[in-house]
Amino acid sequence: MKPVNGPDIQLTRRRLLGYGGAVGLSAVLFARTPQARAQTGSLGSLASNDADVIVLGAGVSGLGAARTVVDAGRSAIVLEARDRIGGRLWTDRTTMGIPVERGAELIHGADVSTWDIVEPANISTHRWGTEMSRFDPSSPWVDQNTWEFYNFPQGKPDLPSPPPAPNPGETAENYLARLGITRSNYPLAFLVIEVDSEQFDKLPARYVVEDLETALTAPDSGEIPSDGYGDFRVVGGYDQIVRILAEGIDVRMNHEVTRVAYTSHGVEVLAGGTRFTARKLVIALPAGVLQREAIAFDPPLPSTQRSGISEVVYLPVYKGLLEFSAPVLPDGWDLAEDYLVNPPTLWNGSAAAPGYSGQVVVAWATGDEARELLSLPEAERLAQSVDAVRSMAGDAGLQTVAASTYDWSLDEYARGAYPGPTSRRDGLYEPIDRTVFWAGMVTSTVSSSLDSGRAAGTAALGAL
Repeated sequence: MKPVNGPDIQLTRRRLLGYGGAVGLSAVLFARTPQARAQTGSLGSLASNDADVIVLGAGVSGLGAARTVVDAGRSAIVLEARDRIGGRLWTDRTTMGIPVERGAELIHGADVSTWDIVEPANISTHRWGTEMSRFDPSSPWVDQNTWEFYNFPQGKPDLPSPPPAPNPGETAENYLARLGITRSNYPLAFLVIEVDSEQFDKLPARYVVEDLETALTAPDSGEIPSDGYGDFRVVGGYDQIVRILAEGIDVRMNHEVTRVAYTSHGVEVLAGGTRFTARKLVIALPAGVLQREAIAFDPPLPSTQRSGISEVVYLPVYKGLLEFSAPVLPDGWDLAEDYLVNPPTLWNGSAAAPGYSGQVVVAWATGDEARELLSLPEAERLAQSVDAVRSMAGDAGLQTVAASTYDWSLDEYARGAYPGPTSRRDGLYEPIDRTVFWAGMVTSTVSSSLDSGRAAGTAALGAL
């Protein structure tokens, strides 16, 4: 996926690309106090379903938490409902001629935490280079790394810099209209924000202010100085990172959690019909899964977490994978966007794949454009995606050798690709009784998920 960042959301590609019963529980939990544990002898004498920390979810945040705990010499058990690890990082190695990513695909940034794993393992990456945009099929292509990308097509408005602040609750569309900027005069840089997030009739105005100021002060031409940020594709499969994170970790797959009971002394978790106990718990499940209330918490979660979780809103996301027998995007292009075509975004999902003569094109849409595509039968979504490739490539005869898509909103263990910009993100991570900790939940990049997991693992260690 090519997401916006959470909880600290950054929208433009220039900055981005970013829930039992209690009978008998007290006896179990009091047996896990430090004094009682000392009487049991070594850690190895404990039951195999007992650990220092239980982690719910084997996505990147959950594995990051477990990795932190285990690397500190403590024990962890990860409970995962799926038959695979990785969560919404899912490398498909069977559908096409090379590994393709059904979920997360890119490393967003040259200095994010993901590189802590990539570099020591010598995992190959490809940095995006040429990224092109056009207003519609009749318009010329514009390089996103030039100041022309920020040009107002009908002339720069006479506004101060910095521009006026948005009104409370104002949408980006209303804000710009109030300033006299109609859609026909949006710079391409504004339209990129829309295809990376919600469209402007829903997007909060605060997310366009910085780009508006940039556009107001930008020169008319020339290259944009590099900020060293970059977007990187993991060659050979993003799951290489997941496997490294999970190495030596006790992960119990096909263990869907149905009950969590907790006190200040420890936790008891029922998953896959098996009882697990620990001193601390890290919940690393998507907010969409917690919203289902399929997990019985005893006692119920505090109101802060319950209300916060209920206010997480998932952004509609469409991602189609299209394989062609030969390259179809212009040579060297990593990204092409046409804002009157749906899906509007295409990128090269096979760049730098060794020994591969075809091309995988990823078709991408978010917000209302994704809603429109997801309302169609799958075959029609994919056909429309192929039409977008034909339009951008200027070849009406293009045919795929394979095509596939996946609707994360229908995935019972995800319930959405990632939270959108109107989601609540505060008041969600407060620990409960120094026993229950939180990770992931509202993150939407691999690095932010990893950071969240590591932080939760560190917090759980500190409370042991």
